[in-house]
Amino acid sequence: MICYKDLITIYEVVPDEYGNDKIEIDSGLVDCLFLQSVGFNHSSFRDNVDSDSTAFLNPLNSFVAANAYRLEGFYVKAEMFGSASDESWYKITAVAVNKDALGCNNIDNVEIALKKTRKVPGSVS
Repeated sequence: MICYKDLITIYEVVPDEYGNDKIEIDSGLVDCLFLQSVGFNHSSFRDNVDSDSTAFLNPLNSFVAANAYRLEGFYVKAEMFGSASDESWYKITAVAVNKDALGCNNIDNVEIALKKTRKVPGSVS
């Protein structure tokens, strides 16, 4: 059993009237286990810092269950390890619902893959 010691906020968004920015329409506080990796790359006279993360969500969380575990495309604010609020944004790129298929077929956790992104405009920081 996973011990969900971290808290993140997941945002459901829609495009604005111009289709450029995203507008928050719903959000929820979710307990999870958050894992982060950061990489540095230098090419074409540019320095790039890339950050991919993974989070294991509690499947019993009301926000996760209310969205039927379909969270791809949602945004996440994860203020971990003392990071600034504006630097704590990720986009959910993949969702895997992990079940105990050999036992009682219950959902153990919901795994989300995260890609670093910019802040959702108009969201509460």
